[in-house]
Amino acid sequence: MKARFVVSLVVLLAACSRTSRTVPPLKPEPSVPPVVPVQPEASAESALAVVPDTMISYRVPAFAPLPIVEWGPPPEGESHSPRARTYDLQHQVVHVRFDWDRHAVEGTTTLTLAALDTAITSVALDAVGMTFSKVTGNGGRALSHDYDGRTLTIDLPAPLAPYARTIITLAYESVHPKKGAYFVDRRHVVWTQGEMIDTRYWIPTYDEPNDKTTWEMYIRTAKGERALSNGKLVGSRTVGDEIEWHWRLEKPASTYLMTAVTGNYTVLQDKWRDVPIGYWTYPDSVKAAWRGFGDTPRAVGIFSQKTGVKYPWTKYDQIVAPDYIFGGMENVTATTQADDGILHPAWAEPQANADGLVAHELGHQWYGDLLTTESWADAWLNEGFATFMEQTYREAAKGKDEGAIDRLGAQRQTIAADARTRRPLVWSRWKVDPLELFLSGHIYPRGASVLQMLRHQLGDSLFWAAMHSYTTKHAYGNVTSADLRDAFEAATGRDFHEFFDQWVYGAGVPQFRVSYAYDSASGNLTLRSEQTQPVDSMTGIFNVDVDVKVLTDSGTVRGLARVHGKQSTLTLALPAPPRAIRWNDGGWILEAHDFPRPTVMLRYQLQHDDDVIGRLEAVSLLSDRPSERIAAMAVADAAHEDPFWAVREAAAAALRKFASEEPVAQADSATAGGPGTLPGATSVQDSIVAAALLAASADSDARVRESAATSLAAFDAERVETRLRELARSDSSLFVRGAALVSYARIAPSEALPVIRETLGRDSWLDIERTSAVNALEFVDTPEAWNMLLPYLAFSADRHTRQAAIATLTAKATKEGRQSDAAAAIVPVLDAPDFYSRASAAQALGTLGQESSLPALEARRKVEAESRVINAIDAAAKEIRKQ
Repeated sequence: MKARFVVSLVVLLAACSRTSRTVPPLKPEPSVPPVVPVQPEASAESALAVVPDTMISYRVPAFAPLPIVEWGPPPEGESHSPRARTYDLQHQVVHVRFDWDRHAVEGTTTLTLAALDTAITSVALDAVGMTFSKVTGNGGRALSHDYDGRTLTIDLPAPLAPYARTIITLAYESVHPKKGAYFVDRRHVVWTQGEMIDTRYWIPTYDEPNDKTTWEMYIRTAKGERALSNGKLVGSRTVGDEIEWHWRLEKPASTYLMTAVTGNYTVLQDKWRDVPIGYWTYPDSVKAAWRGFGDTPRAVGIFSQKTGVKYPWTKYDQIVAPDYIFGGMENVTATTQADDGILHPAWAEPQANADGLVAHELGHQWYGDLLTTESWADAWLNEGFATFMEQTYREAAKGKDEGAIDRLGAQRQTIAADARTRRPLVWSRWKVDPLELFLSGHIYPRGASVLQMLRHQLGDSLFWAAMHSYTTKHAYGNVTSADLRDAFEAATGRDFHEFFDQWVYGAGVPQFRVSYAYDSASGNLTLRSEQTQPVDSMTGIFNVDVDVKVLTDSGTVRGLARVHGKQSTLTLALPAPPRAIRWNDGGWILEAHDFPRPTVMLRYQLQHDDDVIGRLEAVSLLSDRPSERIAAMAVADAAHEDPFWAVREAAAAALRKFASEEPVAQADSATAGGPGTLPGATSVQDSIVAAALLAASADSDARVRESAATSLAAFDAERVETRLRELARSDSSLFVRGAALVSYARIAPSEALPVIRETLGRDSWLDIERTSAVNALEFVDTPEAWNMLLPYLAFSADRHTRQAAIATLTAKATKEGRQSDAAAAIVPVLDAPDFYSRASAAQALGTLGQESSLPALEARRKVEAESRVINAIDAAAKEIRKQ
């Protein structure tokens, strides 16, 4: 499963520290103005040339205050033990029909099960909100049973001996199921969702991950519609005015992976070797489906080759679903994907590229489906592995730089999660639903980061050999973290107990203060590190090996800092003075560090490091020095000169930090009169930086243009307004148009209002243009703007726009003191048809803090089934009562 949630990013690498030895001045490079022309060009360059250099760029800053990252409290919740099994579900046959008039699931199911090593007298099945018209055993004999609305307990006619089998048949229905099965009227599509424990809402079954079974699905649809389920299609037949589709899964899997999707679908056929691959899409979206799904065979090949385990199922289908509650779900052999995550127009790439989502869910066919976590406490064995496979695909298909930024993104997400709520990978505490374990922000990125560290430590050959051993040994079974550790130990002959204690059963990351000293007489560079993270029962002192790289004019020197304890020292012999020094070269170790270096070193690193993570680090640290001319120049150059889009994007985003409070228009006017009339270096710096952003706004990559458009809001000049207006109306990417419109509204709200009105009147994919216009209204401080927002809270509005309207209205209310008005307008959204809007409404009401909202929150809490909304309501009510 790929959850849809926003994780705030933190800067991993803080800039500030003081060494114990003064670093001899390096040979300064000549200061070069940006390539981007500034108007008038000659005056700006001349003006910069006369600004005195205070030599601050050669100084080593002081350490930042501790801690580098402050831990959040552990997540709330009670501990949950895995369910103890008393029987083995061996096969299940389901006949199901979806009644559109009643939004009901009508079904019969036959379960073949066996006692385990102890005789049993009853069988408990998970079944929520159902009615049962028949409960029979072998030979059709009626069985006594008890049902409390959640568990159906069936009394067996005689004790079932250990390992003996029995058969139970049920006839049931579920009307308006709260979860599990979803009727989407606008598309006439039904889709189901089992993970974590939601299959029980539409099929009576054993609904926990620690058992595996085979199954068959007989699904009825109207003529002209199709039904997709797991395994292979055995056949179809006409039954009255309906069609019955028969699917069979011949290898065992956990029941949360059961699926049924029905609707008017076109099936596009593809393949990898002898494995059939199908793309199920709407008849009007064939080209978009090929665009979103088309690289699947390549990903199947990469994963089969890396793991040494050929794709393990008979076929692989992917189907798009409307109003889906996650990004995707790895239902075995039949993945469901959110249609808006897959089907996108060509102009929306690269931002809307679906390769990561496709690769993630495909990776689950090995890790999650073939091998399944024994309990939700070890869910990282599903999601961390799928995220790692997604990274593996990106690196193999798109190159090492793309793989590196995927790793970096996962590390940032992990540290951001620790700053909110620190927890180990293995964790069994939740409040409402085990889904909370998935959404804390840990198991996906931290799990992938742990596997990347193992890969780096062992090397690709040995790592994938261990993965192969783990995968083949536990195929079609359940696994724990200890099983993974044992597999790596057996395959490598090494002891991984300490590694797993630190990274899997422990929490947090090492936080380093790093300093350096260079002795010009001996040519030795000494690096000293100290672990500074707060230590407690969950987080200790880490033992880890950190890669170090030093760039010199006579070549690159590499070393390994073996950090085994609170402090460590590494000495390297250099052929020439250091021009740049990297700690954690390649970004392989999950850590945070504060390593102060002079600005000239960071500039050199940005210009010469072949590691994209090193260049991104340099951009981040240089942007924290907005008063230094050399830092501004280096980042401005990177925004249009770096060969990799992610560095240009980051540089464009960072340039907003170099804006002064003094309007750039003054600098332009002064510059026109020559260097003698400059009001100060800061204004000229603004002019240079704004010019760099204007150039970046014409980059060939839409991600860079979008970043530049956002940063231009920090610079108030006529040419900036003109450019933002152009971008908002005519850029080929609607993502860029949206960012430009919001920036335009920030700096010139009155002038932007006509463009906002134009944009509100246009329909677009995902309503993206209208959503950006709603976001822009936050900066238009007129009564008209408030009233323009209200219609987009209606249920008839696109849910993306509705969520934007909630956020914008909340922000405006906070600025204008209209919290009560905003709360009254948002309360009805608690009953919106989509859970995204309900959760957004609850969060907004908590921010607005109006006691009058409590009755509506409490009323929604009583009928709400989606745990994400329940948790948002609880948090909002708590915040309101606190205020």
